[in-house]
Amino acid sequence: MEENFSVGAYLYSLRFYVLFIVALFVGSAVIGYNGFLNELFSAPLEWIQELSENVKDFSDIYPTWVLFLVFFAVIFLNNAFTCFLDIILGPLIGIFPLFSAFLNGGLIGWFAREEGLIILFAIVPHGLFELPAFFISTAIGLKLGREVLKKKSERHLKDELRKGLRVFFTLIILLLVIAALIESALIVLIPLLLNSF
Repeated sequence: MEENFSVGAYLYSLRFYVLFIVALFVGSAVIGYNGFLNELFSAPLEWIQELSENVKDFSDIYPTWVLFLVFFAVIFLNNAFTCFLDIILGPLIGIFPLFSAFLNGGLIGWFAREEGLIILFAIVPHGLFELPAFFISTAIGLKLGREVLKKKSERHLKDELRKGLRVFFTLIILLLVIAALIESALIVLIPLLLNSF
């Protein structure tokens, strides 16, 4: 018989993992903002800048709703895949979730350094949903990684993986859908509004 599963109780069990991930994320953002590890963070930044510059060109060819749907699909699938990998690869002693948190935090810090702190305000609307989804998924990955390190008699990897995936499909996916809707709207509509003035 399956035990009663509570998302709230499971999230509470992740609290220390989440705090650790947030600390790592903020620390790497500070590193990125101060210009350390330039080569690591600059490559994704260049891709983001190139993507945003191409939005205007595409808006001359395709209707706004097509651009919105394309950006929504790309953003959602990319974020969902990253969060899924954070969970699934967590049993590899948590290396991938830790690297993912470090890279994403550093990228935001580097982006703020290059574009100015005002860019953080552009991140806030979708970040309110995307960052919790990211922190929860990496915390699940770390918890699974810790489970692997336990003695075999104390290990409950399958059960923990099942719980983590339930949270992924019930909560994390929902947060990522909302975040992708907001981010897509910002990417597509803001350049169009700026060009109309």
